[in-house]
Amino acid sequence: MNILNLFKPKIQKQYLNGSLPDTRIAEEKAKDYLTKELFMAQPLVWEDFETWKAKPENQRMLNDIEVNNQNQSNSCAAQSSSLALAINNYIETGKFRKFSAKPIYARRRNNPDFGMYLDDVGNICISYATLYEMLYPSQNIEGQMNALDNYTSDFEAIGKVLKSKAYIWVQGGIDNYASILATGKPIIMTVIFGEHEWGNEINPQIIDATTKYGHSICGLPNAYFTYQGKKAILIQDSWGNIGWNGRRIITEEWFTQNRILFGIWFEDLNNLSVFNPQQPTIHYQWTRDLYVGCIGEDVRQLQLALATIQDENGYLFPLATQNATNYFGGITRNAVKRFQAKFGIAPVEGFVGILTRTKLNELFK
Repeated sequence: MNILNLFKPKIQKQYLNGSLPDTRIAEEKAKDYLTKELFMAQPLVWEDFETWKAKPENQRMLNDIEVNNQNQSNSCAAQSSSLALAINNYIETGKFRKFSAKPIYARRRNNPDFGMYLDDVGNICISYATLYEMLYPSQNIEGQMNALDNYTSDFEAIGKVLKSKAYIWVQGGIDNYASILATGKPIIMTVIFGEHEWGNEINPQIIDATTKYGHSICGLPNAYFTYQGKKAILIQDSWGNIGWNGRRIITEEWFTQNRILFGIWFEDLNNLSVFNPQQPTIHYQWTRDLYVGCIGEDVRQLQLALATIQDENGYLFPLATQNATNYFGGITRNAVKRFQAKFGIAPVEGFVGILTRTKLNELFK
């Protein structure tokens, strides 16, 4: 069977089938949790692929993690997200249990149309999640993915246990994606490609300027290296055992030529507060309004200040590295909202205006 038959169009969209383009309005995108709020440019060690794959821990991971097969269901986004949830559970428990893609795919907002939006993936996986594949099969089926038949209340309860707490958008070049993989977590990624670019190859090549298909894949934990002299990451597909046992090596040009559009990463933000207790005393005075999109030293100082304050849910701003960035995004906005709630500042909207600045300046003079 020609593998491209999986992508025969049923409806007309910007990209056919699979993972759909991000059509949200700017105001919604501004609420995103973005990795550029968390990671400065961190030096990474890019070892050769042969060295990487020879390591026992990587061999074990590749042997343990099972491959999905979406057949012709166009459910790649749900397949890659169920895989990411299963890998996170594997990291926590040490045993891989395949998760079902069906409860994720059936809840998409464009149901019964084909494909899925990545923000739907994130919202569903932190609200409902899924359950084990053995309880609710989702592999190698075609037209049975749109309804939650016989989905009982105990299945719903399992999903609440297995769901993630937050998701963070990943954008930019291959180094940014590798920085996330280096934390030991998977990433769900959206890739676009043209005819004959995504067949059975282990290392797909860009050969056509015209992009036609949208697809969702999963970057594997710690799976970054050099391959044939290029930076690369290892992804797992949902087309069965094609490529390298169901996996592919994606080299850096897929990022520089904007074929990897964006990704999401499931993470409990409190897990990223690893450097918060080490922060020195902050002395700073803020003089301008701050809000989503602002960049500057005053934003960086705001993040450092919020990283020293706790509420009932932990530190307000998570410091994943030894320093803060200078970009005000969704994570900073959420931290400001928690600051406002803690000190009784209304409205609780994540905007640093005169009342919030006054309290900050009082605390950090």
